[in-house]
Amino acid sequence: MTGAAALAAPGPEGRSWTHVLLGAVRPEFRADVYVPDPGDRVLSARAPTDAQLERGPAEGCAVAVCRRSVYLGPLCRSHHARWHRVGRPPVDGFADGVGAVNTRHAVCGLPGCGFPEAGRSGLCDTHERRYLGVRRYHPDLDPADYIARVLAPRGGRGPRFDSRGLGRLLALELQFVLQCRHDARGAVLTPRMFTTVARWARDAEVASLLDRGDSWWKASSAGLRRQDRGHALGFLRYARDRLQRLAEETSDIELWAWDTWPVDRLDPDGRWKHQPVRRIYFTDIEPDWQRALAKRWARWRLGAATKSPAGVQRTTGALRRLCRWADSADALPATPAMLTRELLEDFLADLRRAPGIGEAQRRSVIIDLKVFLDDVRMLHWEPALPVTAVYHRGELPRVPAAMPRYIDEFVMGQIENDQALERLPDQTTRTLVRVLIETGLRSVDAMRLPFDPVTSDQAGAPYLRFYNHKASRDAVIPISERVLEAIGSQQEWLRVRWPTGGRAWLFPRPWRNAYGLYPLAGQTLNRRLKRWLADLDVRDAQGESVKVTAHQFRHTLGTRMINNEVSQPTVQRLLDHSSPAMTARYAHIKDQTLRREWEHYQERVNIRGEAIVLDPDGPHSDAAWALENLARAKQTLPNGYCGLPLQQRCPHPNACLTCDNFLTTSEFLPLHRDQLERTEQLIAAAQHNGNARLVEMNEPVKVNLLRIIEGLETLDADGERDVA
Repeated sequence: MTGAAALAAPGPEGRSWTHVLLGAVRPEFRADVYVPDPGDRVLSARAPTDAQLERGPAEGCAVAVCRRSVYLGPLCRSHHARWHRVGRPPVDGFADGVGAVNTRHAVCGLPGCGFPEAGRSGLCDTHERRYLGVRRYHPDLDPADYIARVLAPRGGRGPRFDSRGLGRLLALELQFVLQCRHDARGAVLTPRMFTTVARWARDAEVASLLDRGDSWWKASSAGLRRQDRGHALGFLRYARDRLQRLAEETSDIELWAWDTWPVDRLDPDGRWKHQPVRRIYFTDIEPDWQRALAKRWARWRLGAATKSPAGVQRTTGALRRLCRWADSADALPATPAMLTRELLEDFLADLRRAPGIGEAQRRSVIIDLKVFLDDVRMLHWEPALPVTAVYHRGELPRVPAAMPRYIDEFVMGQIENDQALERLPDQTTRTLVRVLIETGLRSVDAMRLPFDPVTSDQAGAPYLRFYNHKASRDAVIPISERVLEAIGSQQEWLRVRWPTGGRAWLFPRPWRNAYGLYPLAGQTLNRRLKRWLADLDVRDAQGESVKVTAHQFRHTLGTRMINNEVSQPTVQRLLDHSSPAMTARYAHIKDQTLRREWEHYQERVNIRGEAIVLDPDGPHSDAAWALENLARAKQTLPNGYCGLPLQQRCPHPNACLTCDNFLTTSEFLPLHRDQLERTEQLIAAAQHNGNARLVEMNEPVKVNLLRIIEGLETLDADGERDVA
């Protein structure tokens, strides 16, 4: 149900929209001028101009020989620019090793400030920055006016939200939105922004904020001052969303009949709260019978918990794509009987020709349509639907099996050290990245860790408790002392940041979070990772810039464990995978690692001391590697490997040193020398005793051992020369 429809629909017992608002707005917020409590951190927070004016006195630059005041961080403007150009090293070391910068003789124009002026305004670095911050909200403010404002005595009048001069309905709407912002305890709302939107709506001559669509409001924002436009449009959208939700909740129309479903109404337990989908849209699914089927299917799938809101939204997107194509082809099925197999085939052919869509996306669209049509037919929701209106498995585009997206060790060496981690922007991000690297948690699970996620066993070993959102279950994994220490430091920082409470999450978001009630968002983490990598100038072995996402740390940990001989069941348990197939993705790297090792020392010798070399890029490379693995699996010899295919039986067991299929490497050289010594002793004893048969049997072994040792020593000598 759209905003206009919700506004027109009568509320319970036929109440009008005005009566609905009167019932929703609490009496204290229905005042023409609302004055918030001084302790309200959302509505009583000082405006940016006031915050700028009330900062303490200026402090000196951290560089000992510099006489200027602080501009950003602990440095003046010039030293901060130098610090940024040299790669933002630790400030203490930078401040000790840098000299003074040019300093003017005139002092700051603000009385009582003895630091030298640094800008065109005649102010020092600190007051120059504060002046520029205030001027963002007062473009006409000159330095003299700024100084006058700073020196003027401050009155005791707090922020006031004035809704006088507005129509009754519009005033009630803005008062309701003010109440919502207060209750949400999120982003700060200033009287300036409230007044800007109120005047905007009044000048637009609308009776309600829901009278027009978002595109109309966006176009009308062109009349606002440029510096106010973005914030005002954002607050207006927030207001319209709150009002739209109230209209939907108080209408007599059942939720399942709406064309837009709010996810929080479908998810009272917060199971899908981590997903970015906030609303499920059924608009543009035509005709009506198909939209009704889509709603019925979505209700069933969500109720059975076999689809998440994100999965349902993906299916409705596939249905909209089908409807748009059918409408453009003048083939929109007016009745279920018109949704024929021929129509589906034509859509599939057009989808395969469509530009800008990859094979994975094509496969997703077809799979979503297939599941939807199969469910409708299985549950007999639409008997008129043709039996042949279905997609088969053979029609699904083939997508190569996904390989693990691990981070190369050359890159990991640049980003996982303490010096690199210290250059992340804040304590929260540093701790979070360390936890992701060392535990392999999914980022959504890590960002929603509770404030105290650590537990221990009877022996005192630390463990991390978390909720696996993908599998919808609680899980526990062991952690290192290093991670335990990082979590403790983060908890201490949060106690200082929110001393009176609000510590629901171990990693709260840094802004619009006055009470610490909201966790860090995935988009924020990825933006910070991107800036961090650019700041470090991380490059791969070929010198190319790299892109790293938070989820790649999980793939990297799984790959490392597999490559270090950790069993797949153990990796599955540590990563909390639901099935061995998920862990098996990392096993591909295990085979590649062994392949690299084999290529590294593949110069093996046979019993005649001849080097057996195979080109790793040759046509038989993969087959030879399979043979090598089979040979190692067939039997393990103390001094080499059998090169006979697994399907063939050995014609001379226990006589490997006289077998043409015997291969060995330099790692067995000490064993060969030891066996040669014992073989010579055996031959000497046999000759002394006159045992010619025993001498005859061991002479070939001795000759082959001499050849093998000579061949391996030659390979080692060549290898040493190559290194030198």
